[in-house]
Amino acid sequence: MMKNSKKVLNFPTVAVPSIEDVLSEFLRDQQRRLKTRTFHRYEEVIDLLRHCLNGYGYHELDNSAEVALYEKLYFQKNLEFCFIFGPDKILPSLSNFLNYFMIRKVMASEALLQSTGTVAKKLIRWLEERGYIDREQALRGIRIASEAARELPAAERLARLLYEYAQNHAPRYWTSELDDYFTIDTVHPGILILSGSSTSGIVEVRVPKEITDHCRVGWQVNLLLGKTRNGWCILETGNVYPV
Repeated sequence: MMKNSKKVLNFPTVAVPSIEDVLSEFLRDQQRRLKTRTFHRYEEVIDLLRHCLNGYGYHELDNSAEVALYEKLYFQKNLEFCFIFGPDKILPSLSNFLNYFMIRKVMASEALLQSTGTVAKKLIRWLEERGYIDREQALRGIRIASEAARELPAAERLARLLYEYAQNHAPRYWTSELDDYFTIDTVHPGILILSGSSTSGIVEVRVPKEITDHCRVGWQVNLLLGKTRNGWCILETGNVYPV
């Protein structure tokens, strides 16, 4: 007779080491080699990453057991995401951290955005060196961080140029408005062709060549436009989002 066998399901438990342990270890290692000013920037970026993971990391959990563990420990014991899960949960949230959190949730300067990509690349290489992630994961993460290091400061620069232009050149009179997230479809010197995300349709906006030189097709721009006898003009500006 065959013996009855029971399938044992291993419920996930708190990771050792946790993300919090690993990030603290990373900062200790960097403090030994960096000048004080540079190290403080590393601390700032890692603290922002920690806040992002604690606030949004659970969205990237890929199975119901992990979700159940998070909800139990977070709501019953007030444990944050970074104290529950291990370093394997950092990379799934990397794109969200760089391309959403740093733009929409942080009032970051060009210098901080540049540093964020640099620190992210260093962290990924360090995670690979310590064996927390494999080579394929590291290469994927470095590609994301390298792109962010180039595009995030450029997007912030464009946002600043648009804001300054709107402040100094907004029209006095207009007949209608469009308030939308516009995608940059086409860039000509001094002319942007934009498509709205709601009902705005396709619009043409004239701006200085200095601005169009910094635009990239596919980027999204939050704008309030006003219709004048000379066409659509920028009234107010928001963030620029590289895609």
